[in-house]
Amino acid sequence: MADRVRGLRIWHLPVIGWLTIVWLLLWGQLTALNVLGGVVVGALIVALFPFPRVSVHGHVRPWGTIVLIARFLWDLAVASFSVGWLAIRPAAPPPSAMIMIELVSRSELRQTLTGELISLVPGSLLIELDSRGRRMWLHILDAGTPDKVAAARRKARLQEHLVVKAFGTDEEIAESTRRLKEDA
Repeated sequence: MADRVRGLRIWHLPVIGWLTIVWLLLWGQLTALNVLGGVVVGALIVALFPFPRVSVHGHVRPWGTIVLIARFLWDLAVASFSVGWLAIRPAAPPPSAMIMIELVSRSELRQTLTGELISLVPGSLLIELDSRGRRMWLHILDAGTPDKVAAARRKARLQEHLVVKAFGTDEEIAESTRRLKEDA
């Protein structure tokens, strides 16, 4: 199990800030008392429920981040129409499947980001993430043909590749690029 950070530290300030914003949104009024209450509640949450340490090795690459966001928005739009068509078409629903994807990244943060981005796109859902074994299991909605299953697998690998290119290490990028070429 990951080490937990006990007590309040300077790097907890952004978390306390976000928790304060959530508190203000819940109360619906911006008053000095609500801001103070939000800071106190946020600090108590951070102090009483310590977060595990997260490995953040790698670099933020602005161009990779832009490409990741653009591709995610494109996938979101295309998949929304595809799933919508599956819902209203006159034919029977296609068979679904569970697939296992081997991950490149050792970082739990990048693995989680990959799984979340995949799950946010309609038609796929993260079932399980084994961070130590670097595997994830996905449920895919349309697995009517082996080509559709292979396409879903390639799409998941591409999603991880884009996450790694945006936030990963040089070694992860090289390994992810190699795996994408093998899948092509």
